[in-house]
Parts: sequence; C-alpha cells; structure tokens
Amino acid sequence: MQAETLAGLMGLAGAVVGAGVSTGAVIWQQRKAALEAERTHKLGLSEAAANGVLLITYRIEDLFADGAPPGDTPEGRVWRDDLKILLRDLHSEALRFHDEQVRRLVQWGHAEILRDPEGVAQGVGSGQAARYRDICTHLQTAMGAVLRREPFPDDVRDALLDAGPSRR
Repeated sequence: MQAETLAGLMGLAGAVVGAGVSTGAVIWQQRKAALEAERTHKLGLSEAAANGVLLITYRIEDLFADGAPPGDTPEGRVWRDDLKILLRDLHSEALRFHDEQVRRLVQWGHAEILRDPEGVAQGVGSGQAARYRDICTHLQTAMGAVLRREPFPDDVRDALLDAGPSRR
C-alpha cells in the first residue's frame, strides 16, 4: 500500500472516530438536558401543589374552626358543600406530587376528613385538639419540607405509618 493511500485511510478513520465521539457527546448532552428539564418540571409541579395544599389546609382550618353544624340544617348542607369542594381541591393537588410519600400523605389527609367530617371536627378526648388540626398540621409540616426541598419529616412519616394508609 502506498504511503499516500495509507495517510488518506488514517485521515478518514480519524474523521469517522471524531464524528462518532462528537455525535455521542451531543446525544449525551441532549439526554442530560432532557432529564434536567424533567426534574425542573417535577419540582415546579411539586412546589405549586405544596402551595396549593397549604392554602387548602388553612381554609379547612377556618371551616372547622366553629365546628360542624348539624347535617340536617341549611347551614350544615352549605358547610358540607364547602368541605366537599375543599376536599376535591386537596385530592387534585395530591395528584401533582411526583414523590409517592408526599402524595400518599395528602391522599391520607383527604381520606381521613372525607370519611368522618364530624368526627375529625371533635377532639379525641377531653382537652385534646380536634383531629382536623392534627391532619392539617401534618400536611403543613410536610408541605414546608417539600418547599424547602428537605427530607420527609420523621414525625409526619410516623403518624402516616401509624394511620396505616398503605392498608387502604
């Protein structure tokens, strides 16, 4: 083989290798950018949902502050309709969380209140805070952790495990 042909083949091989490395680097960079964009999107959804849950829990606390009126009265029907709207909004926010633990916690709070609104409006024992306050406090604590991008709070995790939402 002549020197010129060999030099030409080596040049061609170098160009092919360079093109392959360049193409591979571009593909890697695009995948990395796509993953970062997805992560940013999920963080944005979680932050918006956490803010939504916080606002809903404050509205739930306001609704429960005076207790649940009897269901057979016009005030009771309006109260339950207002609660139904809040719980629907809470459930919608739960669906936006990518983190399963956070999503389950919000769904747990939704289910606890939905199952027995009158029961959560009352304290468990004499002198104890009403159950809705505990539920809202757990949700608010967890949403604060989501907004600060901190780990799931241990006390909320323990309360969630004690309530057994995974058995539902």
